[in-house]
Amino acid sequence: MKKKIALNTFYTLGIVISVIGLKWAFQNANYPVVGLLIATGLFFVYLKINIVKEVRASIKEKENSLKSSVKDETN
Repeated sequence: MKKKIALNTFYTLGIVISVIGLKWAFQNANYPVVGLLIATGLFFVYLKINIVKEVRASIKEKENSLKSSVKDETN
């Protein structure tokens, strides 16, 4: 879980840097860099969505296993 939290932080940092870079690239009319930063930002957003889905599924899986083990103990 710690690895996923660290990756999520890295992805968030990548998104923030991409947005700051976009602002700089627009101000300096550097359009190839704008395209690169948009692609990079979208890639980080994609990765972040995937890791959040994985974490949610993992949490649900743990909750279900805890519920089933509690039911087994009570029976």
